Amino acid sequence: MIKNFINKIWKSATAYLVGSIAFVQVASVFLSNVSSEEMFGRSSESVMQIIFVLVVIGFPFILAISYFLSKDDKEQEHSNKTITASGDYKQKIAVIPFVNLNKDDDGVFLIDGIVEDLITEFSMIREIEIVSRQTCFNLRDQNLTNKEYRNDYGLDYIVSGSIRAVDDRLRISVELSETLEGNVIWSNKYDRVKEDIFDIQDEIVRKITISLLGEIELSSLQRAHRKPTESITSYEFLLKGKENHHKFTEQANVEAMQNLDAAISADKNNAQAYAWKACVIGQAIGRGYCETTDEKIGELLTLLDTALEVDKNDFECHRMLCEVYLSMHNFDKSLESGQKAFKMNPNDPRVISVYGEAYLRLGNLDEGIKHLEKAYELDPIPQGQTTGDRRLAALFLGYYLKNDFDKCQKINDDIVSIDNRTWLLNVDLHVKHSKEYESSTWYNKGLKEFSNLDWKLEADRYHLNDEALTQSLVALAKGS
Repeated sequence: MIKNFINKIWKSATAYLVGSIAFVQVASVFLSNVSSEEMFGRSSESVMQIIFVLVVIGFPFILAISYFLSKDDKEQEHSNKTITASGDYKQKIAVIPFVNLNKDDDGVFLIDGIVEDLITEFSMIREIEIVSRQTCFNLRDQNLTNKEYRNDYGLDYIVSGSIRAVDDRLRISVELSETLEGNVIWSNKYDRVKEDIFDIQDEIVRKITISLLGEIELSSLQRAHRKPTESITSYEFLLKGKENHHKFTEQANVEAMQNLDAAISADKNNAQAYAWKACVIGQAIGRGYCETTDEKIGELLTLLDTALEVDKNDFECHRMLCEVYLSMHNFDKSLESGQKAFKMNPNDPRVISVYGEAYLRLGNLDEGIKHLEKAYELDPIPQGQTTGDRRLAALFLGYYLKNDFDKCQKINDDIVSIDNRTWLLNVDLHVKHSKEYESSTWYNKGLKEFSNLDWKLEADRYHLNDEALTQSLVALAKGS
């Protein structure tokens, strides 16, 4: 866009200079054949001097006119680009889980895993916006019309298809359609061996990206290494592990661990298997399936280090490191890891959210809130959750730190089940702003629910980068 802008001005300047030279030459010939004294009352030399001065003076005026005309064109181009369902300059797409054409459900993990990989790959492209995995999978059985996709979800394009897995072969049909009229923009069919799945995914991403953005250099896509392993066995165990991880139950957590151990056993260089095993351990710790011990944290960090040794560009590792460092109150390292993850994958709501959390702890509240708002927009109900409370609680913290009482109350009204941190922060806000709260439903519900908590332990889990604030919150909780 800027290049075109400069080219327009350069062309105008060149045209003016060429035209000026031609005009001077014609004027010189003309004056040599007429009497300039009789016609202009001046000698031919004097007239030519005036012409030269006018040419020089006119040059900056022509550049100025060209600049403003090009600026108008540029603004018009921006105006035209806003005509998208998503309401911004980026095209917004969703990958609807592909239809399973097999007669049984044995291959569902492979089909959903392939789709999840496509979503992840698209999320690494800065020039487009893709809705979260959770939202894409929620759309699976809704049978929405193109108008509903466009109006309800702000989608400009839909990627859909079907897969049949027969022995060692995959038959994949995929198409890209726009939501305005429902026209198919691009489609293709593949009949290949399973080992070619990474090449197929690469081609799908490339073809769709070209259809949306035109020919752009691959380096601008900020892509990670697409092929996590040379072993299809290791890849299938990786997908099974991710599938079980997404079930969010204790038994599935155990099975996910076994799946990922098998993936690592099949290929010691499968970086994603190490990263996802660390994620499974983090899930077990966070959901209380195992105790939080130094040994477990050490195992988690070792897995992430190993994954990064194999593939330094694995955004999942940097995302998880951001979360781990946040829990360890190493906020500088948390922000550093979050920044790396965000640079690699700017559309993943998990990355955006934890990156925003790190910003809050270091006092950059506006930047933190901006990221948390974006995460909520992309993925209001995170995977494994039934409400948007988790996203809203993070936003509440941001606006609490800004001392924005009214915004916090609006968020509190949207929370279905208040957590102890949001409850305590809201009590503190009401005290600071001399607002009555003891008759409020949210207060009395929390007072009853949180009466037996170890507030010192809970306040430490808030991961606030302010010891004085943490202590005052503990004192307030004990006095409530």
